[in-house]
Amino acid sequence: MKKMVFSLLVFSVLIASISNKPLIAQNQSSRFSKQHKSHFLKEHLKQTEEMLIQALQSGLPSMRSTAAQTTRELEQIFPSEKFTSLISPLCQIVSDENADIQSRVLSALALDGLHSDEGDKVIFNVAKTTSIEPLKVICDAMARESFKAEEKISLK
Repeated sequence: MKKMVFSLLVFSVLIASISNKPLIAQNQSSRFSKQHKSHFLKEHLKQTEEMLIQALQSGLPSMRSTAAQTTRELEQIFPSEKFTSLISPLCQIVSDENADIQSRVLSALALDGLHSDEGDKVIFNVAKTTSIEPLKVICDAMARESFKAEEKISLK
């Protein structure tokens, strides 16, 4: 009985001492900030955008896909940035019926993440007109709100 009470007392003291310390995860910086110098990345963001535009306009499907995926990642790293210079090249890829499916899907996802009227219109139109079923389904899912407001889009 004494051992049980003593164990309970020791356990309570341990719990009390742990709960008085701040949580370690809250005091540490994010994994991204440990691995990368985001201020350095932000300084070179304009140059990165220019390089992405060149890659998106490339005739190589792998370059286009990589650039579209990089755009998606930059949107997540820098959510306050607009990346408006990338909208037009992404729209061209999504609209191009001869472009490879992977580039078109990644570009549509990147456009959706940019939240631009121009990109939303292209996604909406591709959802209605493309002959490629997987792309149609993906664009339809992204443009569901646009389908509800089809008359508003056609009036603009």
